Amino acid sequence: MRPELAALALVAACTAVDVPVAAYVAPTGQYLEAESAERSGGFTVGTHLDASGGAYLASPVDANSDDAPGPARARYVFEIARAADYVVWGRIHSPDAISNRFWFQVDDGPWHKWRISVGDIWYWDALHEDAQYGNELRFTLTEGMHALTFADCMPSVWLDRIYVTADGYEPPGNATPCNPPHSIEVGGACLPSCGSQGGNDCGATMCSGRMTFRAYDCDVCCVR
Repeated sequence: MRPELAALALVAACTAVDVPVAAYVAPTGQYLEAESAERSGGFTVGTHLDASGGAYLASPVDANSDDAPGPARARYVFEIARAADYVVWGRIHSPDAISNRFWFQVDDGPWHKWRISVGDIWYWDALHEDAQYGNELRFTLTEGMHALTFADCMPSVWLDRIYVTADGYEPPGNATPCNPPHSIEVGGACLPSCGSQGGNDCGATMCSGRMTFRAYDCDVCCVR
């Protein structure tokens, strides 16, 4: 068997085992199972057929902390084999423009808000600053042990898996024809955002008498 296929087979075998603070060898990095976190303050574990290992981490149902990290914490400890600049990916289920974000922190660094809407599907996205989509954050990590911590921001957001890499490898699995968050998969179709259609006003009152567009993040979308 080719080495890269053997590595992927090892990943698949490991994900069926429920272990604490899991870290799985990947072709160019390591996977962490989201539900294996050291949890406090309200994060829970749910089950889903499409989640890795059948389980995921869920934000509290009453989460509402857009200005600062909420009280819930999910902490992952992992080991880095070589010093480099690393990118962190998360496999997220964020159904709409409300339930679409977490806070996160690497080691004792600053807190960042990670925001992306993906609709009905699970989707791999590199952790970035708020709405700066496509601009992945890079973290300079030394050899040795490190920590990644998530905090709640909004309710009903799910996290399935985490991938840490220094080599530009994108984890497989994003088969959707949509382009989250500019268009998201809802009911098997790609529903666009207001902004992706050139819209800059939202709401029936603001859009009265103007050409309107259907959008997932705005009840009535139009151009000012």
